[in-house]
This record gives sequence, structure tokens and C-alpha cells, in this order.
Amino acid sequence: MKTVMIVYNQVIQRELIDLLDELQIRGYTRFDEVRGRGSNDGEPHMGTHTWPSLNGAMICVIDEEMVDPLLEGVEQLDEGPKDRGIRAFVWNVEKWY
Repeated sequence: MKTVMIVYNQVIQRELIDLLDELQIRGYTRFDEVRGRGSNDGEPHMGTHTWPSLNGAMICVIDEEMVDPLLEGVEQLDEGPKDRGIRAFVWNVEKWY
């Protein structure tokens, strides 16, 4: 099993959920109104007057064979306008209950 954490501009949340549905990834935990800034470029997403946009984040625990199709879909979502950023991070699940 793998954990995939996806951090994304809230404007593409529906497209991300559609991707999960298309891949039949049913389970996820979603965090709304996530604040932060990317490590390389792009504007901060702070929910303030100066930086009004916000991010969202999702964590999915999926079978290893689903990781590449999910990352490919995330990469396609990132091909849109630069201000609609999305990133995914993968790590191992050592134990679960």
C-alpha cells in the first residue's frame, strides 16, 4: 500500500475528484482551506486580502499499482494554467488498521 498526498489549488478540486472517480479510487481524506506556498515559484495561497486564494489537500491510501495512473492524471491536471498548480507526494504505508 502507498499513501499519496495531493496538494492543489481549490479551483481544480472537482477535476481531481473526477480523476479519482475515473480511476475508481473511492477512499480519500480531504483537507479544505490549506495555506502555503510552493517551493519553486507561484504565488502564496494564504486566504488573506493580499494572497486570497487557498489550496486543498487530499490523502489517499491505495494499492501500489494505482500510484502511476494517479500520478499521470495529476500531471495532466497540472498542464493547465500555471496558477492552478497541483503536486503529489508518495510514501509507503508500513502498517494500517
